[in-house]
Amino acid sequence: MLPDSNTKLVRAHSLSRRAAIAQMAIIGAIVLCFTAAIVFFTGYLLKKRLAEEAESISHLAKTSLASAVWQVDHSSARDFIEAVLQNNDVVFAEVVTGKEIMALKTRPRFAGKEFNFFRNKDEYLSSTVEIRKYGDWIGSFNLVVSTAGYRSDLLLYAGGIIGLALLLIAAIFLTSTHFTRKNIFAPLKKLEESAIIIADGDLNGHIDTSAPGELGNLARAIDDMRESVLLLIRDLSDANEKLKNQHEMLETMVRERTEELNSKNASLNEAIEELRNAKREAEVANIAKSSFLASMSHEIRTPMNAILGMADILWETQLTKEQAKYVEVFRTAGENLLEILDDILDLSKIEAGHMELNNRWFSLNECMDKLCSIIQPKAEQRKLELTCNISPEIPDQLKGDPTRLRQILINLLGNAVKFTEKGSINLTVETMQTAHDRLLLQFSVRDTGVGVPGDKLSSIFEAFTQADSSTTRQFGGTGLGLTISRELVQMMGGRIWAESTPGQGSTFHFTAAFDISPSAEVRLITDRDASQDGADLPAANILMFEDSKYNAFVIQTYLKGTPCSLTVCANGRDGIEKFKEGSWDLVLMDIQMPVMDGYQATAAIRQWERESGLKPATIIAMTAYALNEDAERCLEAGADHHLPKPVKKSALFEAIRRLAAEKQA
Repeated sequence: MLPDSNTKLVRAHSLSRRAAIAQMAIIGAIVLCFTAAIVFFTGYLLKKRLAEEAESISHLAKTSLASAVWQVDHSSARDFIEAVLQNNDVVFAEVVTGKEIMALKTRPRFAGKEFNFFRNKDEYLSSTVEIRKYGDWIGSFNLVVSTAGYRSDLLLYAGGIIGLALLLIAAIFLTSTHFTRKNIFAPLKKLEESAIIIADGDLNGHIDTSAPGELGNLARAIDDMRESVLLLIRDLSDANEKLKNQHEMLETMVRERTEELNSKNASLNEAIEELRNAKREAEVANIAKSSFLASMSHEIRTPMNAILGMADILWETQLTKEQAKYVEVFRTAGENLLEILDDILDLSKIEAGHMELNNRWFSLNECMDKLCSIIQPKAEQRKLELTCNISPEIPDQLKGDPTRLRQILINLLGNAVKFTEKGSINLTVETMQTAHDRLLLQFSVRDTGVGVPGDKLSSIFEAFTQADSSTTRQFGGTGLGLTISRELVQMMGGRIWAESTPGQGSTFHFTAAFDISPSAEVRLITDRDASQDGADLPAANILMFEDSKYNAFVIQTYLKGTPCSLTVCANGRDGIEKFKEGSWDLVLMDIQMPVMDGYQATAAIRQWERESGLKPATIIAMTAYALNEDAERCLEAGADHHLPKPVKKSALFEAIRRLAAEKQA
């Protein structure tokens, strides 16, 4: 019996050791999990508090910086950032307006770092809040908060809790080990044989359940477990049968869902194909629209050339008061029709993405003077006072597109004159932001007219939209001017908005960015203020290709009394023969002609000049196609310059003067 007793003792001791290890592992795992939960929860609270601080600062910036950014108050913005950096956790704060930084401050160790440096890094919390005024975005506030303090507090707190957890694990382990060895493992030897019976697989064997107390309960539990296992085996058999049936049902369901998915996929493919067809149709429609607009431009501008040309000629003749009134009527009507046509073409170019800015150096004062000289007669006709104020700190020489700038201001000032019965109209130009070589200006047009209701202020910038449907009947207009102005302003790096009180007037603001020169030595391209009678024109032998006798008569009348001589050919082929016969200083080339069009005629002239070794003559293309692509096509064919129809007398004379100056140079 001794060997058997020793064997039992070894087994008991082995189980005791395993139980002790298990107790150690379980107690350690539970205590450490609880400790980790406390540490993580503490870290969450600390980080949440830090995030709430950052959110509170951002919310304060949203409400506190609106006025400072709107008024471009750098001092207030810097004071706010100084106050924010009193919080030791804040390492970076800046106020950004547009593309410029209004105020910025960082901790010394982060000097020179930008906001993007801190983003998406665990060491920092970054946030951006939009600053708005009257619902419009005017700037942003960027904030970066360091998590270093939060991490330090968390590590200190975690170290203390882990130390206490280890002491707790040791105390619980020693107590539980002593108790189990004394009260469990010694009596457990008596249940070993019963456990071996079950371990050997004899589920029908008898188990002694007469032991008292917990061990008796354990024996009875083992016996109950034996019976439960028998029942479980039977239940598993039944469950296996049910699982097989469920598997077959699941396969049927998958099959049905697959068929349904295939059906939906086929429907989706059909929808995609319909979308592709719709896209192709839209592209064809867009091409047709562009072709229609180009054709419409040509068909309208061709007779308009004769109408406006004859109107200008008649206006310069001796007329009675009544005749002058008649001429003024159809002259104004023709110019209005041409403005409508230009608006439609501009909108088409903007929608097609073909609108481009022609940036060059220009004089702001000269641009404003000429603008006011255009609007002043209209304002005087309605007995309105027109004033123009430019801030003295704005440099006169800017780089941008003066033509498009003038177009925007003419739209706004023209609307102000149109909708103002009495009072005044004021144009102001102020500085918004200044960088080393970049300047942001704000233009404001204020009137005392009928005003615009508040619910219409946003919609008036949409195409073909006016504040009231009766506006078109009362004042006229297509509703395209503000739409085109908005798109041009955005292309110039700015924005446009309006403020108005019905019955008291409106103020339209827009901003635009321009380049400025660090030195005053820039070459300005200005319009020449030459005489309109042509007396100062150089003597030039001019050959004109033009199939319309009315348009030819207009040009002949323009040049009458000038040192220039004009010869007209009705088609491209006759014009080429005439060109080969003489020496010509200038060729005016119409593009749309019978027999041979202007593109072919220009190319033929250039080829003949190259073959003959002659110096190229100056060719000015005159076409009723007014799109940029048409001008580029004329230049690609060999023309030197392009004049869109209707050709103004001043534009023709200026072109002749400029070509004479270039030839002399």
